[in-house]
Amino acid sequence: MIADFAALAVAGAALVAVGRWGGRAAAGRVSPALPEPERLRRIGKLRGSGHALQVVGVVFVLAAVWSLW
Repeated sequence: MIADFAALAVAGAALVAVGRWGGRAAAGRVSPALPEPERLRRIGKLRGSGHALQVVGVVFVLAAVWSLW
């Protein structure tokens, strides 16, 4: 039970951290040589992916809390 909690909590925290970093670093990872509309589209997709990872991370953390009951 404690091992399940720890595994889920660590996985969730890692996903939240990666998602947060990815969302913030999106603009720096897209080439400035691209045309502006394409650049903004790619930045938006990367930020969206970062937010999705954060949501999945929160679900893992909630599952960790649920595993305690």
